[in-house]
Amino acid sequence: MIKGLYVHIPFCRSICGYCDFAKCRYEKVLADRYLYHLKKEIDEIPQDSFLSIYIGGGTPTALSAEQLEELLQMLSRFKVEKEYTIEINPETFDLEKAQLLEKYGVNRASIGIQSFNEQLLAHMGRTHHNIDVHNTFRALDKVGIDNRSIDLMYGFHNQTLAELLADLEKAVRMNITHISIYDLEVYPQTPFGIAGYQPVDDETDFLMYQTIIDFLNSHSFYQYEVSNFALTTHQSVHNMLYWRYEDYLGVGLGASGKVKNMRYDNTRNFMDYIHDKYRKTEYHLTMKDQRFEAVMMNLRLLQGINIREYDYRFETGLLALYHDAIEKNINKKLLEIVDGYLRVTAKGLFVLNDILVDFMDQ
Repeated sequence: MIKGLYVHIPFCRSICGYCDFAKCRYEKVLADRYLYHLKKEIDEIPQDSFLSIYIGGGTPTALSAEQLEELLQMLSRFKVEKEYTIEINPETFDLEKAQLLEKYGVNRASIGIQSFNEQLLAHMGRTHHNIDVHNTFRALDKVGIDNRSIDLMYGFHNQTLAELLADLEKAVRMNITHISIYDLEVYPQTPFGIAGYQPVDDETDFLMYQTIIDFLNSHSFYQYEVSNFALTTHQSVHNMLYWRYEDYLGVGLGASGKVKNMRYDNTRNFMDYIHDKYRKTEYHLTMKDQRFEAVMMNLRLLQGINIREYDYRFETGLLALYHDAIEKNINKKLLEIVDGYLRVTAKGLFVLNDILVDFMDQ
């Protein structure tokens, strides 16, 4: 059985400077048309249950309450065995929408806060205020959705280390179970990219990341992936599917999926999508592709790669297959083997992309 389903809602009430996901400004007529065609794509899915469903964006809560219920209704034919997540932007959420989430069994919220510094929020192009965050949490409290993740960001050129620490201090005092914190990346076609935006220098970026790790680990939010921290039993079920290189489906504009030896991307062209031309590309993965991609995803986890499971799954010997890359990075103290797992060291965590190049070249 395919374990995960990702559903993409591209609509936003405003466009953030850094965002590279498939997105467009919310208009009711466009959203109605999109949902009509999204349902057609969803109706093609043969199975009737998933371990996890994740509704992301864009901003799923940019939909009106009526449209949000239409979305949740079309997904209601699927049994969700463990985790049902929706992304929330605070300025687009209220009690009525919270009640819909509870009604349809959504049990986890991922809230896009990014920062508690309102000047920095404006700099990013975010339009919510801290009062909106407070109201979002109150609405979730009232319907009993208490498995909550928040997103934060760092690496902006006008963001100080003190401001980052202030965000972290506020975050750990909130009623949350999980924190995803992302380093700013500037993509060419985003507003930041077009404007030639420059993030912080590498030295400051390194210091910020180390500060995040030390602070959150010391406040019971334990790092389990490059950008993710959780209370002991609240790791993201859905995202773990990606990092463990499991199969999942993606529906909606710009969504991706992987099923056995095939990976696909949906179109990011809105007009193509509403003419039912969903699929843009399909990649048929060779065994070499799959073996490397599994390494790439597994090494993002601090637990690393279960060597025995990898060898069984891919009918190979990991340590022999990537002998040169592994030996080189163990000698540099960037990788280590502990209790049957190949994993990055604390030092290697900061240069994971460089490590992966060695695996790619082998």
